Amino acid sequence: MKITSWNCCLKLGAKAGAIQSLRPDIAIIQECEQLPQDHFEGQTFHWVGHNSRKGLGIIAPEGAAKRDKSFNSCLDYFLPLNFDCGLKVLGVWSFTHRAKARFGDGHKGHVSDAINYYYDWLCDSDRSMVCGDFNNSVIWDKGDKESNFSNTKRRLQKLGFESVFHKLTHQAFGEESVATFYHTKQQQKPYHIDYLFVKGGNPISHNIGAFEDWIRLSDHMPITADIQF
Repeated sequence: MKITSWNCCLKLGAKAGAIQSLRPDIAIIQECEQLPQDHFEGQTFHWVGHNSRKGLGIIAPEGAAKRDKSFNSCLDYFLPLNFDCGLKVLGVWSFTHRAKARFGDGHKGHVSDAINYYYDWLCDSDRSMVCGDFNNSVIWDKGDKESNFSNTKRRLQKLGFESVFHKLTHQAFGEESVATFYHTKQQQKPYHIDYLFVKGGNPISHNIGAFEDWIRLSDHMPITADIQF
């Protein structure tokens, strides 16, 4: 199974050919507009957001997945899908500490908040993925806040999840040799903040799009992995 995650930086409809060229079975797309569920031929577009121009979408095979009934619209943005094959996918576009200021009281945006809320759902499967734009890295950790990325990845690891990139490259978190995000689209401002965490699958390969190929479309590079379940 091929999985892709990409923060498309708006206007997915106009950029769909680029993501489809990667031929993913499942694509988690951040910062995308709301499109009709049948916009992509043979696939279903699942979408959540407070603004029709900018939300979180997951492109999946037609009729293969449904949103879990536990979905919480005050978590910005996390989309839980149950697939007919038994796979669970939690799509991520984390607003971190900005969620309350952006969307109002009661809204939370840390990945740690989503893990707390969806904990039982994540535990209730031996095949799961937590994938997307985490907007976080150990390089920004301060003190021992629950939302620190080191705590988030440790909690995911205790649940049986592994980061595909870090497992295949044997690189340490915070010391990644390849960036997934270039601040203000500048090549000299690289960060690794997008992740594919997988439980119950065997990662075969992992690829991060090249700066020169993707920067005209977005400040994020698509990350793609082949997972054998």
